[in-house]
Amino acid sequence: MVTRFRPQIKLAQTKSDWHHPTHIRFGPGRMDEIPDICWQLGICSPLIVTDRGVSKLPFIKKLIALNREQSLFTPVFSDILSEPDLETVKTCAEVIRQGRHDGIIAIGGGSALDAAKAAALAAAAGPGNIWKFQSGLLSHPAFNKPIIPVIAVPTTAGTGSEVDINAVISETVSKTKISIAHPNLMPKVVIADPELTRRLNPFLTAATGMDALSHNIEALSVDTFHPVLDAVAMQGIYYIKEGLIPAFHSGRNIKARSYTMAASIMGAIAFEKGLGAGHAVSHAIGGMFKVHHGRVMGTLLPDILRLNRSRIKEKTRRAARYLDLPGHDFSAFLNWVIDLKLELGIPANLSEIGIKKTHIPAIAEKALQDTNIRSNPVSMDVKKVTTLLRDAL
Repeated sequence: MVTRFRPQIKLAQTKSDWHHPTHIRFGPGRMDEIPDICWQLGICSPLIVTDRGVSKLPFIKKLIALNREQSLFTPVFSDILSEPDLETVKTCAEVIRQGRHDGIIAIGGGSALDAAKAAALAAAAGPGNIWKFQSGLLSHPAFNKPIIPVIAVPTTAGTGSEVDINAVISETVSKTKISIAHPNLMPKVVIADPELTRRLNPFLTAATGMDALSHNIEALSVDTFHPVLDAVAMQGIYYIKEGLIPAFHSGRNIKARSYTMAASIMGAIAFEKGLGAGHAVSHAIGGMFKVHHGRVMGTLLPDILRLNRSRIKEKTRRAARYLDLPGHDFSAFLNWVIDLKLELGIPANLSEIGIKKTHIPAIAEKALQDTNIRSNPVSMDVKKVTTLLRDAL
């Protein structure tokens, strides 16, 4: 009889430091370390960048007080939108320049983290130049000014922006989400404190959790040979299986929140391999309609698995065995994903989030321009994206 290894989190051991791909301080209560981190990074005049909802939470006042005790006076920029655009980035960059801030404490979900990183780039390179740093371009313009360091503090468990060099910003004229990238946009330190996610409502817990799952699944599915990141993605999927449903039903469950936050970080590390058609389509839909990215990804995920079935059968078979699903094959893994999204209240299809057949051509066109489409296991064209969207309706 073969005994399968099933790693467990012991709460006494969850406070630890990780060093891939950046310095991650994981565990409850680690927010209190931010003042020391600022001084270690040489930050004398930090700016907190967040959204209005998060700015009103008690821990923000506590952080400002902790900073003040160490002679760090920390104003707050809280005008981040749910889908940050260039105007938001410009405004934040101007606050950085006018206040002579030498570091950012970015707090919130993916929107806040992405906007903060983009603003750091805009403050250095000029707001009008950030589109020149689009992901996937062969070269980016050189500039001499340093990009101020970012300390990332995620309050959701899904985006992974805290361990990524990219920032996704909406281009309002074309209604397109554009990913910009620069090596120095990688946060210098991440405070991964699961305590900060305990206030997430079930809707955001489900949406961000499905986003984290999609990162791990799409990264695992990419054909690139990278056994290290495949192992990271596989473990990330396991943590979603163990933690997401308990976190959804009992938001104060710190063990479940630790699992989902770990899975979010692992998915973002793993998608260094690339993502796929799911993210390409989701970015297209998100740019055109005001709908949460994770909610779209959760809706699409079973269709993405079916699309790539011929190329990922062996990987999903191994995943089904590792998750100890009833049946160790592609169908078992697919059924688990479907059951998970149904229990979380994720829409059954794209029609339920307002997508119509008349929207398909525009969505397909934008999806094919997204850099993530290139790493999808099955090569994509207009016909295949159109078929995917029709099936997802």
